[in-house]
Amino acid sequence: MIPTLLEIPLPFGWGSIPIHSFGLMMVLAFLAAWRRLELCLKEGGEDPALAERMVTWAAIGGIIGARLLFVVGYPNDFAADPLGTLFGGAGFVFYGGFIGGVFAVWLLLRKVGRPFWPMSDLVAPSLAIGYAVGRIGCQLSGDGDYGMASDLPWAMSYSLGVVPTPPGLRVHPAPLYETVGALAIAYILLRVRRARQLPQPGQIFGLYLLLSACARFLVEWVRIEPVIALGLTQAQLVALALCCCGAAIIGIPRKAAR
Repeated sequence: MIPTLLEIPLPFGWGSIPIHSFGLMMVLAFLAAWRRLELCLKEGGEDPALAERMVTWAAIGGIIGARLLFVVGYPNDFAADPLGTLFGGAGFVFYGGFIGGVFAVWLLLRKVGRPFWPMSDLVAPSLAIGYAVGRIGCQLSGDGDYGMASDLPWAMSYSLGVVPTPPGLRVHPAPLYETVGALAIAYILLRVRRARQLPQPGQIFGLYLLLSACARFLVEWVRIEPVIALGLTQAQLVALALCCCGAAIIGIPRKAAR
């Protein structure tokens, strides 16, 4: 694991600025989503220049949402190290970032007068691609998103991670599972959109919610997360809710979707 890629020294002995692998991959995730969104907007007859504003708003809303949900879900960690929790290289919860990012983009689309549902279909593949790249950051930093102990051939040790595993312990590389799953989802969404198999506005976005929620629900079975209710983790409960939302959006009649 490589939690910190390098340290940039400051003059006058003022210390250094660390470049975290998680932060770098987060930047690359937004850049990859930005590029994919530009292409999708162009293909959908929208102004590609809008991609920059959408990604910027999503980044701000996503970071705030991810941190807030982490604080809510892990209050003891926040109480023990408030500054480290808010500004460190770990401490992000994807669903908080997702909800915050979607809300921010919704506000932007209202501001510029563009309809949410048709635009959400163009955004969906970019969400999956950005998530896939971002999870590589979790893998490099070893921020605790790995799974339970395993003796499978591809099991890994995160002894040098931000949240290290005990020496010699090998676990499921859950971030890699999620990267592979997200790339597969992005491929499916692009194929379905280009084939116009889901023609109603919002249905591609609904399919993204459905597929990504199912993928996260399954990965949670090999991760080490506290059970919240009904034998399920916080992420699994949110995934079930988003899965229902996705199925409902896909089934919305055309008139209602507009």
